[in-house]
Amino acid sequence: MRSIAILQNDNNYVLIPNSKIIDEPIKNYTLTKRSRIIVPCGVGYESDLEFVRELVINTLKERFPQEDKEEVELFYTEFGSSSINFIARFWIDALDNRDLQVARSEAILAIKKAFNKNNVNIPFPIRTLDFGKNKFRAEDITLAQKENSGDK
Repeated sequence: MRSIAILQNDNNYVLIPNSKIIDEPIKNYTLTKRSRIIVPCGVGYESDLEFVRELVINTLKERFPQEDKEEVELFYTEFGSSSINFIARFWIDALDNRDLQVARSEAILAIKKAFNKNNVNIPFPIRTLDFGKNKFRAEDITLAQKENSGDK
């Protein structure tokens, strides 16, 4: 129960611990013709989310035709720190992991091109660092208020 026994073609058994199967699964791309690709992305808070959904779905449908009962899907996943994030999912013919990587790369290029053409913003995180140089002390604010009111 703690391992899987496989009889090799030379009539020797190989024992594989179940933990190896769980921790390091083996994907056999030759058993299934189609694989699903998932592409994460984000758009600016000012974006028309319905328009973005339609644009991404149509862009991916044109580039990656779907077969019967397959769909290009887009799901918004979170309000991020600088973007509204989503995943796009679609199906491709894939014989190996390289096919998946190529399709993911082509999808990113197609989405970015469509966003550029339609002025959809893909924001990048902005961080403001405050090292305390511009902070006012309470005494400074009180003094400034007195000066502005004419009390000196």
